[in-house]
Amino acid sequence: MGARVAVIGAGWSGLACALEASDLGQQVHVVDAAPQAGGRARRVEVRLGDRDFLLDNGQHLMIGAYSETLLLMRRCGVSADAVLLRLPFELRYPDGVSLRTRRWPAPWHLAAALLDSRFSWAAKWRALAFVSRWRRRGWRCDHDAPASTLFPDSPAELVARLWRPLCLSALNVELEQASAQVLLNVLRDSLDGGTTAADLLIPRRDLTEIFVAPALRRLAARGVHLQLRSPVWRLERTERGWRLEMRGQAIDADAVVLALPPARAADLLASCARPQLDATIKVLQSIRTAPIATVYLRYAPTLRLPLPAYALLDDAEAGRYAQWVFDRGQLDPTHAGVLSAVISGAGRALQAGTDAVAASVAAQLTADLGLPGPLATAVLAEKRATIVPAPDLLRPSTRLPLPALYLAGDSAASDYPSTLEGSVRAGRAAARALAADLPSN
Repeated sequence: MGARVAVIGAGWSGLACALEASDLGQQVHVVDAAPQAGGRARRVEVRLGDRDFLLDNGQHLMIGAYSETLLLMRRCGVSADAVLLRLPFELRYPDGVSLRTRRWPAPWHLAAALLDSRFSWAAKWRALAFVSRWRRRGWRCDHDAPASTLFPDSPAELVARLWRPLCLSALNVELEQASAQVLLNVLRDSLDGGTTAADLLIPRRDLTEIFVAPALRRLAARGVHLQLRSPVWRLERTERGWRLEMRGQAIDADAVVLALPPARAADLLASCARPQLDATIKVLQSIRTAPIATVYLRYAPTLRLPLPAYALLDDAEAGRYAQWVFDRGQLDPTHAGVLSAVISGAGRALQAGTDAVAASVAAQLTADLGLPGPLATAVLAEKRATIVPAPDLLRPSTRLPLPALYLAGDSAASDYPSTLEGSVRAGRAAARALAADLPSN
């Protein structure tokens, strides 16, 4: 029998860790304080007028470079082609400006897209020069800095319609807040990856159906125990390993993985009262988070957008908050007439209140796409949806300073931002680390 592994957190990172650890022969017990698994990427019931819709607690967009996420889905018996709409990378704006790649090797796919676009020749040249320069440098910068410093000579139209939208989509914060190196990492894997690495993957089904539920079925088949509604309030180092203390219950384990947001991980580590963890706790407490909001809008079921997704030009000063809009009806017939609009870095928008945000997004869609007023709206906001991937951001390593204690999720060191792919990578890395460290029985 393998080691007893307790995974705290049943989000995508915790589930990825549990799947990998069980595949490596460990005895896994997953606990989570929430009543359902999936964390910030799960199904919720959303009331829109007189109907309830099964939607996500936030609209997600994946890319073809999410190799470990797609691998894990396959291992859980999920066909990506059945549950994800795959489109060549495209930024299409309602005013007709677009950038659409072809399935050619990098960087020719981007070159062709730029040549076909309405960007000025100066913008096209600057974009190609940018990719060429960073390919030669291995997509590595000598010193990290705000991502906005990557584009000092780029025309404003190129920053507004290409680089900033990519940063908001992948890193969920503005160029001025984001790490240049983390953005380069994402651009390396997408724009400079294989012929399908830049593809857009839009979920046709809710995220519980496409990954969480299949993962839970696979874990159950392997004898992994899942315990929900079970907040862990204290970690204790014992002579034989670790003890998790919960309300009226304790779990003993040989190893513990914290697949938790930074603040929650810091609190739990502080409960150990071990000086070896003080520096790690301070690092976790220093990590800032940012909100993401999704506005669901219901129209008549016959409403269809010309395309499944559009990029939008936002302007917070003018009350134009949304950066993407998706036609849910083109993805899932049961969602006919439902649109989802995404606001990354939504702090300023949410200050206005959810009703004002919904009204502003509806007006934005009317102005840009000629839509009528919606029949109903709902705003789902994750206030700590993502970490802020600031320049030179410190995140603790997977292996923590005490034996058999590991970190996953957004809290762990990674060259990726707070994406589903980043979560999956961190979870699998923690499982591989503990398997290498613990003696085999």
